[in-house]
Amino acid sequence: KGQTMPVLVNLYGTIERVALGLDTDEAGLLEIGEFLAFLQHPEPPKGFIDAVKHLPFYGRILHLSPKKVGRAPCQEVVLEGDQIDLDKIPILHCWPDDAAPQITWPLVITKPPTGEEGKYNIGIYRMQKIDKKTTIMRWLQHRGGAKHWRQWMAQGKTMPVAVALGCDPAMTIAAVTPVPDQIGEFHFAGLLRKKPVELVRCRTVDLEVPASSEIVIEGEIRPGEMADEGPHGDHTGFYNSVEPFPIFHITCITHRRNPIYLTTTTGRPPREDAVVGLALNKVFLPLLRQNFSEIVDFHLPMEACSYRIAVISMKKEYPGHAKRVMMGIWGFLKQFLYVKYIIVVDHDIDVRSWEDVIWAISTQVDPARDTFTIENTPIDYLDFASPESGLGSKMGIDATTKIPPETHREWGKRIEMDPTVVERIDRMWNELGLD
Repeated sequence: KGQTMPVLVNLYGTIERVALGLDTDEAGLLEIGEFLAFLQHPEPPKGFIDAVKHLPFYGRILHLSPKKVGRAPCQEVVLEGDQIDLDKIPILHCWPDDAAPQITWPLVITKPPTGEEGKYNIGIYRMQKIDKKTTIMRWLQHRGGAKHWRQWMAQGKTMPVAVALGCDPAMTIAAVTPVPDQIGEFHFAGLLRKKPVELVRCRTVDLEVPASSEIVIEGEIRPGEMADEGPHGDHTGFYNSVEPFPIFHITCITHRRNPIYLTTTTGRPPREDAVVGLALNKVFLPLLRQNFSEIVDFHLPMEACSYRIAVISMKKEYPGHAKRVMMGIWGFLKQFLYVKYIIVVDHDIDVRSWEDVIWAISTQVDPARDTFTIENTPIDYLDFASPESGLGSKMGIDATTKIPPETHREWGKRIEMDPTVVERIDRMWNELGLD
């Protein structure tokens, strides 16, 4: 009410839109995962054919380094001192019992106090508005921003922070992707866009931000300053608990002459953030296959908050193989730290079909033999079902075909149509003029 700045919501509302934002399609998302796997463990080509196959990857690395510019669209308007006013940005109050309006699509940019060149972290952390010049920075303990914050606070120093709103979609995807530490999100965004990311130095803090951003909020976090954050309606479908997080003091706001405020609402799926999670499934798969070649497919169902349940299909080779894969997945990427359940099925089960997955569990799982739990593991802080905040258990479910000595009973044979009959019937559809 009373706002003049346009608001853009649901930009990433479908997988097709996520891909379009990267100038690709759904198949291209898988290629991004393959490129990321290549960056994780680059190897010299095994021969001429292999070199030709990876030539596009080597070519894209040439676009790795960001480009620094002196002038930028995001600094066409500069607001400092008494001009700073978050009320002029249409920050949404999403749910009836939310504590306050919150910024939901911020790219929060930080660096360690050592000032190492290129050691930026970019993460998406919810920011609850306190007043015109302050917010709360809600970053969980295992996130890169929180790691930098602990380093700054350990030295008793004020921490510089910059927040970019309305960035190139490549920047947003880079911020939520498991980018290798030696690469960094700015570099990876340039690889996705196939051209260097242009960065401009902030006006009041020693940080650089994407020059094409719609809005940039600069500020600092001071030692010892915390405030209660929440409750807010979250992607779990519940209001989160109230917890203390650092206070962010704004020192400057810059923006384009006619900026667009990019935001979203969070809540029980299906929602925009969950769609981004589905798109990332395709990015994760090549990474997993590089380390676990037996994996056929991988799925983080949207209905399970996009990360609490993982379903994996695999080509099982020996007894206990499924459990080995489960243990490996939990320790593989930081993004899998909060996966609470892993279900492993045979290679010919469709991991995206709950009908297939539930059938596999109901017919190929003995609860005592084929499930196991691990206690006292890191758990999502938003998971109030766990006995302690941030600490709980995980469960593995092996729904694969059992082989001796996993079982000593004769395993059931699946019912399948005679392939010659199937072929004959398929031919009949055309003869009868039926689709």
